[in-house]
Amino acid sequence: MKTFLLLLTIVLALPIFGIGGETDPTDQNSDTLNQSVDGKKHGYWVIFAHMRNMPDYAPDDVIEEGRYKMNRKEGAWKKYFPTGNLQSEIVYKNGKAVGDFVTYYDNKENTVEEQGNWQGKAYTDKFVRYHENGVIAQEKNFNAEGKAEGTQKYFYENGQVELEFTASNGVNKGTATRYWPNGDVKEIITFDAEGNGASSGEKPRVNPPVILDSEKEDKKAGDGIAAQGKENEAQKSGNGIVDGYHKTYNDNKDILMDGEFKGGKLFNGKHYIYDEYGLLEKIEVYKNGKYVGNGVVE
Repeated sequence: MKTFLLLLTIVLALPIFGIGGETDPTDQNSDTLNQSVDGKKHGYWVIFAHMRNMPDYAPDDVIEEGRYKMNRKEGAWKKYFPTGNLQSEIVYKNGKAVGDFVTYYDNKENTVEEQGNWQGKAYTDKFVRYHENGVIAQEKNFNAEGKAEGTQKYFYENGQVELEFTASNGVNKGTATRYWPNGDVKEIITFDAEGNGASSGEKPRVNPPVILDSEKEDKKAGDGIAAQGKENEAQKSGNGIVDGYHKTYNDNKDILMDGEFKGGKLFNGKHYIYDEYGLLEKIEVYKNGKYVGNGVVE
């Protein structure tokens, strides 16, 4: 009788140890992975290179993974470089990138490149961009409408502030101060009520210069790409867009260029390219005046 009761106890306990357990939806061997409902992707999906035309990836490489809700991305999604490094972590709602996001460099450390918050096509709240060495490159603040609001800062790769100013609802206010890599003041820009800037001219260094690592590498600068799109009044000069960090927009008010301009050309930043239907097709990335590849398109 005792033996029968012991066997009965073991049998009743079996479902607790796996027979009735839930399946991990992120398991690539899971029966619930990559499922469709009424022909629409639903649930957790892992997208492999062989499922798309991605020649830079091996067939079994994972391109991205996350959850679909009736064919639309929902919640947190991860995307990967062909190296296997994490490329981005982006939150979606009803198929649109909404909320926090992080992008990464494809380097050994897989360091963070950008992090912030998206609402539609606009940045909101705080945005931070990093140099590849992990040092902060930009700290920007935006209001709920995606316009610059409050303190805006740019940094050299050694951590020294390069440019600092204040904006209100997208209009530059007061004065902007630009610094040399050693911390000496390089330029003072005074803004009028409309945000138009007047420069003090370049000021010479007072203290010994600091040579940045990127300058030590003696990279030959490229020619950049000519500024395109419409800029706001605070960015204009008699010869076009003023030197510095700016954004330009196309006729549909979509962002066209975002980055550092020199001599009327984009030298460091992103060029957004749209197709004939107005949809974002690709993002070209420029560094030191040279095209270096494409950015993340979401």
